[in-house]
Amino acid sequence: MTIHKVDCDAGERIQDRIAGAKPGDTIVVSGTCRETINIPSEVIRITLDGQGKAVIDVPAKGDGFFIRGKDVTIKGFTISAGRDGIHLSGAAGGAAATIEGNVIRKTGRHGIHMDHSGVSRIAGNTIEEVPGFGIDVGESSVARIGYLLRPLGRAANTIRRCGEHGIAVTRASAARIVGNKIEGNGGSGVFVSRHSQADIFGNSISGNGANGITASQNSGVNLGNEDRMFDLGPNETDAASKNAGFGLSGSVGGYADGPMGSLDGIRGAKDIDKTCVDRLT
Repeated sequence: MTIHKVDCDAGERIQDRIAGAKPGDTIVVSGTCRETINIPSEVIRITLDGQGKAVIDVPAKGDGFFIRGKDVTIKGFTISAGRDGIHLSGAAGGAAATIEGNVIRKTGRHGIHMDHSGVSRIAGNTIEEVPGFGIDVGESSVARIGYLLRPLGRAANTIRRCGEHGIAVTRASAARIVGNKIEGNGGSGVFVSRHSQADIFGNSISGNGANGITASQNSGVNLGNEDRMFDLGPNETDAASKNAGFGLSGSVGGYADGPMGSLDGIRGAKDIDKTCVDRLT
């Protein structure tokens, strides 16, 4: 295992180090880096560490990190501008990443975007003020959002003031969303749609512009902590900052199961249409 150092303020580039990285290597980064970092499918088990202070100032049409490699860790960066802060694409077969302890803000589209059967663990990040989704899990992707192996407690990720949904899980994808603070986003706090499924519990979901949680188009949400691995209660909404729609909305063949907790909205706690299975308690 080798530690590679990159000082972007001295004109060095992260991309140059990735080409020579071997499994188990760590690339330690300092300074402000004005580049898009591509991690191809042949790259396996490397860590990129921004040490909590490196900045990725993304070129206008690029993503901060575009990941097709396997077992890649991205941690300790502040990422802004460009398109998506981190884009994980499994198109080449099995892209997987751990995304930990980053600040992603004011990108051109989403904070974190996953497609083509990508797999990720997302914890300890702050995602804010992006125009699209804070976290977008799509196209048969799978994500843990709020923990790596064990829970971090409440506010495991903070996702706030995004232009659309805080977290979206769509197109036959699945997610476990645990212990996050999801507030003040333009759409729903969590949006699950198009044959997708999510376990959602222990989150603070408040002040979002639509529903706290939306389940629609043959998708379902489970709100219970069934395996007891997490010492967290049900989801909650701050009574002084209700979501603009309902606490939970279910429609078009969806389902919702488990405890409502204090999920709430200005229009009421829940709205379940006749096509949706309601097993909320």
